[in-house]
Amino acid sequence: MIPANSFSNIHQEYLDAMKWMANLGISLQSGRTSNYEKVIGYWKYAYLTASIEEANQAFPDFVSSLLEIVEFTRIHKALQDVSPLELTSVIEKLKKAVNGPVNIVSETQKSTAARNFLFEASVAAMAHRPARSVEAILNARSDTGIKIEGRKIWVECKRVTSEQALEGNLRKACSQLQETFKTEIGSGHRGIVAMDVSKILNPKGDLLVAKDDAELTRTLARLLQDFANKHSGLWQRVYAEKSRKIIGTVFRLSCLATSEARKMAVQCSQWAVSPRADATTADVQIQKRLVEALSQDL
Repeated sequence: MIPANSFSNIHQEYLDAMKWMANLGISLQSGRTSNYEKVIGYWKYAYLTASIEEANQAFPDFVSSLLEIVEFTRIHKALQDVSPLELTSVIEKLKKAVNGPVNIVSETQKSTAARNFLFEASVAAMAHRPARSVEAILNARSDTGIKIEGRKIWVECKRVTSEQALEGNLRKACSQLQETFKTEIGSGHRGIVAMDVSKILNPKGDLLVAKDDAELTRTLARLLQDFANKHSGLWQRVYAEKSRKIIGTVFRLSCLATSEARKMAVQCSQWAVSPRADATTADVQIQKRLVEALSQDL
């Protein structure tokens, strides 16, 4: 079942996350995060009596707020017990992540940086699951790194907003991984590209509607699988050109949806794996372990 939460709880968890970020030295006064607090603070009560017209008018604000409130909250929950001294890289990402346009639908090619950094911070945080033998390398040279049963995997994160930008982003990520490999001693190192393709698959931030959680999960999985199938030739060609150590790509689709069976909106974040064609069984398993870590609710 897709996790659900009340607006009141979401609001309180977000306030806790903001307090944690402020204590890390991140300024929250001028960025979009303070706007999100106002929006969710209002809607935790207003949703009970709001008209359809009022809800439709507020929907872009609501979508941006709920999606990113959940993102910041997850980062807080995952890393709140980690010493600030170990979070230098994540703090720098979050300092940039709190800026940018308030509504995701207002984002342009020139204003994507803030949400790109948020995606990087989120991957680092959600991959940090020491209790599950998956641990983030928080000071990685790459966007992040992970340790799985003693093996080091370097991850470059790309939030891609158009199909036309896919190849350029993929090539840049692979080149960045190659630079990391040069500085890391040992033949066992591997690289993975993590992509958020939410804006490609849902450019207007529409509400995804399904009759129940099972249908919603199947729909998200199908969208990601169709996307991976469509572009698999590109991944294989670029991987073959770049490095055998780059073992594949993991994809995320994040959106707001409604399950009619529950009569409520839910935030969905689904991941999929697209290994390189000649990846070993062990390397495919690493990617699956990473996706499991990224997908688990805290």
